[in-house]
Amino acid sequence: MEFSIRAAKRAFFAIGDKMRLLGAILAGGAATRFGSDKAAALIGGRALIDHVADALRPQVATLVVCGRCWPGLDGLADRPAPDFGPLGGLCAALSHAQATGHDAVLSVGCDVLPVPADLAVRLGDAPAYVEGQPLFALWPAALAGDLEQHLAGGCSRSVRSWIARAGARAVALDTILHNLNTPDDLVKFVALRR
Repeated sequence: MEFSIRAAKRAFFAIGDKMRLLGAILAGGAATRFGSDKAAALIGGRALIDHVADALRPQVATLVVCGRCWPGLDGLADRPAPDFGPLGGLCAALSHAQATGHDAVLSVGCDVLPVPADLAVRLGDAPAYVEGQPLFALWPAALAGDLEQHLAGGCSRSVRSWIARAGARAVALDTILHNLNTPDDLVKFVALRR
């Protein structure tokens, strides 16, 4: 495992500024705290996931949604199987990126705003994630097989366990990212925008 992760990092660093990014919106959760489909929750008459997609789209070559279907976006089923949480969506994105010639995956959750317009630049060398928002991350596509083995081998499905295993580094942002897990979170976020 360690050798392949080091090799993936070296391959990614060699790509430099010419990398081709796959944007992945991780949206397969059950939204139990929200009480309804939070990706479809409206802000200013538009679905939350559409706000996320609009912010991510200019930063990537291709944009997908993982763990569900959504109009206007290609959907990817979780890997290696359903119900692996956010890592199942990330595994699907990494596998798709590797199969389609993308160098890396820029991942975000469907329920966090704002998405910085320069997220990939702020994250810098991969693997890296936003401190406090581990789904906002940049991953070399070469890690696809390692994550699939991690999940299939019965390892922890915790995003933080994968971050540690992949050696991802935390990046502090000066932008406050709001995780909209409940209807109250959504109301507070909308009030902040006024």
